[in-house]
Amino acid sequence: MLNERGQEFSVFKLLISAIVAIVILTLLLNILGIINFNPNTDPSKSAGNLLTSMDSSQYQEKVSARIDFTSENSINAKSLAKEVGLDEDQICLGVEDALADAQFSSNGKLISYTGSGSVRVKLAGICAEGTDFQDETAFFEDYAPTLSEKFPGNFSDCTITEASGKACYMLLIKSNE
Repeated sequence: MLNERGQEFSVFKLLISAIVAIVILTLLLNILGIINFNPNTDPSKSAGNLLTSMDSSQYQEKVSARIDFTSENSINAKSLAKEVGLDEDQICLGVEDALADAQFSSNGKLISYTGSGSVRVKLAGICAEGTDFQDETAFFEDYAPTLSEKFPGNFSDCTITEASGKACYMLLIKSNE
């Protein structure tokens, strides 16, 4: 009888060791980025979620979770506007200068990626009154530290004016995750 109990205990110890090893391996692979526990493969859906969040809290900068951007993905101001009930001219999309080498492009209304593979990025944004964006640099320094740091210099492709009422800027930034 004692031998049988001893064998059962060994099997139990082996099972516990295997579970602990799997947990440690999973955590290590997640840290290395091989396994993604939070796959976010639709940048336009992430942009819509971020815009909804920004729309309900003006003057508060928001940054999205990591997004995996591929050549099949794009972010379009027109579809975002329909999603949250804004006008297309109230949304401005941009790309951080550091992503220019990663083959991203933006014309103020569309962000697209022409490279191969996927690139890990985030979206940063803020909504405010259109008049507040007239002096963009000062506004971002006061209200949006991430945008101020990553600001591409100007959003010259955007048509946000004083008459736009509420307006939202969204900038694609490099993710360090």
